[in-house]
Amino acid sequence: MNKKNFPIFISLFIVSLFFTVIFYYGYTNMRANYGYYMASSFYHGEIKEELSNEDIEKLKSIEDIDLVGKMSLNPDNGKLADDLVVINYQDQAINKMREYSRLIEGRFATKEDEIVLSESLVEKNKLKIGDKLELDLGKRFLDGEEIGPTSANTDREKFESQGSKSFTLVGVYGDVYNKYSKLSFALGLQDKMVTFRTFVKFHSFEEAYKNRDKIQAEINQTLDKNVTLEFSESLMNYYGVENEPLQNIMSKAVLVLSVIGCIAIFVFFIKNIFWVWGLRKIRELSIYKSIGSTNGQIYLLLLKEGLVITAIPIILGHTAGFFFMYCLYKNITKGEGVSAFEVMKFNPLLSLAILVVSFVIVALAIKSPAKKISKINIIDGIRGNIDFSKSKKKRAKDFWKELKLNNLASIKSQRYISAIGIIIISVFIIIIGISSYYRDFLFYDDGYNFSVYYFSEKNQVPKILKEIVDKIPNEKSYISKDKYVQVENTNEFSKEAKAAGLDEEAKKNIEKYKAEGMDGFIIALEESDFKELGGKKGEFVLYNTIQEDSSIPIAKAKRIPYFENPQTLDINLNDYKKTIKISKTITDLGKFKSKTRPFDVKVYTDFDTYFKLMEESGDEKYTNYAYTLNMKVKDSDTKDVKEYVEAMIREQISPEDRFNIIAGDELEEKEFKSLQALIKIVVSIGFIIFVLNITNGYSSINLSLMSRKKEIGSLYSCGMDVDELKNIYQKEFIGEQVKSFIISIMVSLAVMLIISLVAPSLRMSTLIKYYDYKSFLGFSLVVYGINLIIYHFSLKRILERPTIDLIRTI
Repeated sequence: MNKKNFPIFISLFIVSLFFTVIFYYGYTNMRANYGYYMASSFYHGEIKEELSNEDIEKLKSIEDIDLVGKMSLNPDNGKLADDLVVINYQDQAINKMREYSRLIEGRFATKEDEIVLSESLVEKNKLKIGDKLELDLGKRFLDGEEIGPTSANTDREKFESQGSKSFTLVGVYGDVYNKYSKLSFALGLQDKMVTFRTFVKFHSFEEAYKNRDKIQAEINQTLDKNVTLEFSESLMNYYGVENEPLQNIMSKAVLVLSVIGCIAIFVFFIKNIFWVWGLRKIRELSIYKSIGSTNGQIYLLLLKEGLVITAIPIILGHTAGFFFMYCLYKNITKGEGVSAFEVMKFNPLLSLAILVVSFVIVALAIKSPAKKISKINIIDGIRGNIDFSKSKKKRAKDFWKELKLNNLASIKSQRYISAIGIIIISVFIIIIGISSYYRDFLFYDDGYNFSVYYFSEKNQVPKILKEIVDKIPNEKSYISKDKYVQVENTNEFSKEAKAAGLDEEAKKNIEKYKAEGMDGFIIALEESDFKELGGKKGEFVLYNTIQEDSSIPIAKAKRIPYFENPQTLDINLNDYKKTIKISKTITDLGKFKSKTRPFDVKVYTDFDTYFKLMEESGDEKYTNYAYTLNMKVKDSDTKDVKEYVEAMIREQISPEDRFNIIAGDELEEKEFKSLQALIKIVVSIGFIIFVLNITNGYSSINLSLMSRKKEIGSLYSCGMDVDELKNIYQKEFIGEQVKSFIISIMVSLAVMLIISLVAPSLRMSTLIKYYDYKSFLGFSLVVYGINLIIYHFSLKRILERPTIDLIRTI
């Protein structure tokens, strides 16, 4: 490779690598996001009523419906060695619907003697795809009573085998059940089922939703009875079918404009590199013009050669970018979820698009210098006597000022080239700052380091939670259960809240989210704990404080009175409206403190009153909310306490109950890992921009000095001292770099201002506070420092050349 083409090689390598990283990062995230939605809602709609196999066949005749599938409501009890297995069933149509699922390896069963098992079970028994296995089938009994297949494993039950069945392992599935349930998942095939859930998939979800009334009527007519078709709420959110059309268009427009913006930035970045390359070929191109080559032919000649010399770096950059992202995704853990969707996969069409974009950038970058080069006078081109300036020479009283005025275009390019790269990095620093702010905003230390979440449908505090409190040494503890409600904005805000403008902010939030009120929580406590808050059985106590500034992190925010002398609250529990009487207001929760978001309204009561209110509302979903035990134990004991508590619960847990345990900083660690993943991506992109900034700066500096060689040679020939010339030009360059730095700061502030206007929750003061100045200054100093070194040695190299060469050549 010609060493003079090295800047082109490294720049196009970086360009290709950058677009590979960005495109594959975006593609993998969108694919993962789509996969999550489709895995959790593989169907477009569900028929809520119970249907027969004959009804299913009838539904298949409806033109809009692509697939009709069944999932059994009667799983089987199974056992593999010592592990309990819940064997679920689906039919062939569901197999086809579930293109995205928790399937990690293999496929779904297509025969009734094939099976899919959960990942942990496969690993524990060292199984692999294709293995034959024998599952015991039977019933489970606890204290003489039969319990269901999905009931939690209590370790106190008996499994009575009623035979066995041989299966071939054809797939491995992500773990489904809570690890504390001690159940393993299995999935088989059944085309004929007695009782099942019915799912449908349309040819187009969006079209089907648009014509939902027509389809509903056609389903009723086909089945000759009224049934309810319920569309997937998850997919409704994903496709935005209830959004305004402009909102969906804007989201797509932002994506397209972002890609176009990136292309424009990189064309600007590498344009000067091709300027230098093109100027070296002026004599050759002028000769071609002298024998009749047209301007278009000159451009095609440059483009052809440019594409040839950039092909290798573009392909190498793409390869390096792909493997970089593959390794990054392989080593970054993004928390719990369907991990299969977070894996980087090669996509030939995407790779082709990246290569095309890279070559388009080359074509656009060559166009500008080629256009100017093609307009050079043939004689001047052959002689090397070139002046691109079309404007009339400007005059000034000060000689150096005049030189600067007439070379302003060349000088200013230094200013903007450095600024562009630093601004890009600055934007990424802003993004990291926003992520850090949200992490800090939501963090709250309630003083507890051990929590047990116990799910039970009984209107009674689980005895096991009280036993845990009695048997485990702890500094403090309490048991609670809460229910989300909406609090209508009918109470007068306090004077302090009005002074802070919180009443108006609340109104805007309600309008923005089309809510019926503010977020509220009815929190139940044991009678003794509720009494500690100052309440009596049957009463409601209001935590009457609000965050003075909603933008301040919850843990650091000052709290002021919420409502002015509140007597009642109008609440809404799933369309059940009720006015509750406030018997007392408090401003200190004591040991019951918990994370309270800016406009949350918290009302405390005793368990009996809570249960009574839930029954009145007719809300059956409240049983899905956990009884929560919060405890403060010694930090060094959390691991041992966790094991002991799990054993205690398992000895007593009812089959229909569930539980989960969170100890120490598990949740905070997951949030931290997520932020670290983002930082790694940004640092990687930052390095790419840094290298490109340096290579572009190198080419730009050399282009600027190349255009001023005659000027330098003339001054040198007039007897000016070399050191004096060096000092004057370097001082001028430093001045432009300072202006570049100021531009970077001003644009960064402008970006923050725009963000604060678009997203009012992100105030300008917050963005400034969370901006990493050290990284910005460090990156800027390195870039400007390297630019100064490049300029110093480039100028030195020119000044060391014979004066006659400077005057004669370009």
